[in-house]
Formats: sequence, C-alpha cells, structure tokens
Amino acid sequence: MSDHSSQRPATATWAGILLLVEALGMLGVAVWGVFSALTGDPTHIPGGLFLAALAAGAAFFLLQAGRAMLDGRSWSRAAAVVWQVLQIGVAVGTFNGGEGPVWLALLLAALAAVTMTLALRRTVTVWLHREDFAPSDDDEAGQPTP
Repeated sequence: MSDHSSQRPATATWAGILLLVEALGMLGVAVWGVFSALTGDPTHIPGGLFLAALAAGAAFFLLQAGRAMLDGRSWSRAAAVVWQVLQIGVAVGTFNGGEGPVWLALLLAALAAVTMTLALRRTVTVWLHREDFAPSDDDEAGQPTP
C-alpha cells in the first residue's frame, strides 16, 4: 500500500465537512421543534416532541457519518448517499408543495447534489476502500494462515 493512498483526499474532507454542516442543520431543526412544541398548541406537544426526537436522531446519524467520512470508514459513503437522496426528496417536496420558501428548497437540493457528487468521486471510493486491499496482521503474505 502506498503512502499516497493513506492521505485523505480533499473531496473526502469536503464531503465530511458538508455532512457535519447538515448535522448542525438537523440539530437546529430539533431545537426548533422542541421550542415550537412547548410554546404552541398543547394538543400538538407529543407530535412535535416526536418530530424533534427524529430530527435529533438524524443529526446524530449525520454527525457519525461525517466523522466516519473524515476517518475513512467505508460505510460512510453509503450513509452519505442515502441521506442525500432523502434530502433531495425533501427539497422537491418543499419546492413543489409550497410548504417552505423556495430558497430553502434550492439550498437543500444544492447541498445534497454537491455532497453526493463528492462522496461518489473515484478518489473518495479508492480512499475509503483502501483497507479492503491492505494485508492484515495475521496474513503478511496475502494468504490465509492455517
């Protein structure tokens, strides 16, 4: 394994940073959800708190995916792509359904498109799968030990 393959490419760094930014956004949604549930109509408190808990869970998921992307864990790319597909769906629904401002829908779609493009770059793929081709401690010659 060359030393070059052990260096994190800039595309993976940016993908990880964008995932962490999305985690902060979801944390903001969770805080806003708790605030609006507790200050709004009392009949909507359980539903609002449930949605806030879901947003907090999504923020935790994105935090872990962002950290994993920066650490070079191979599962982080799948997590990033799945989230970006969901985020594009939310952006399209926001834009077409009139549920939110157009600028928010465009921001969500652009952020998802950029993050997905970065996560699917060949440099990221090679870097994330570098441990698949490295010999383990048990098998220095590349062959299983009896």
